[in-house]
Amino acid sequence: MKAARYHGAKDIRVEETSIPSVNKNQVKVEVKYVGICGTDLHEYLHGPMIIPMKEPYPLNGHCGVTTMGHEFSGVVVEVGDDVHSDRVKPGDRVVVEPIFRNPDSVFTAKGEYNLSEPIGFIGLTGNGGFAKYAVVEDYMIHKIPDSVSFEQGALVEPAAVAVHAVKTSDLQLGMYQYPAVRSFSL
Repeated sequence: MKAARYHGAKDIRVEETSIPSVNKNQVKVEVKYVGICGTDLHEYLHGPMIIPMKEPYPLNGHCGVTTMGHEFSGVVVEVGDDVHSDRVKPGDRVVVEPIFRNPDSVFTAKGEYNLSEPIGFIGLTGNGGFAKYAVVEDYMIHKIPDSVSFEQGALVEPAAVAVHAVKTSDLQLGMYQYPAVRSFSL
């Protein structure tokens, strides 16, 4: 399959790579849409900042050339043996929550895995969605209804970041007189 792979600053190559296989707790997604995040741009221009090029990422051992892309949607094509069919199955339309969870973190135990260390993301500290197929941990998968397009699905992750920022900011409607803020509603 073809994938856009990071080799270093200002060095992303579209190249042939093997189709990834799943382990018992993973899901293979056929990527339909993928976004380019500001983090991807910064990594391309000034990196490596996040992508582990010299030492393996501790949660999965990933190191070196990396298929980027963490904002994506697609269709499940394969699941590992321990992935329950009531959770996700082939044919499901999905988006990916790209955060690697540290199973030993107290934050993960409290459901606040986004605060755990080390923090890592599909497409940065593990291969991501700038490819025909991506393999992710089963806990990263969220089903989307047919009414949500794959294009919209690729925007779920950045939209979730924005909504979380507004919710945690104590921002109140009318607090500032900027049209984007004044008209924002949840």
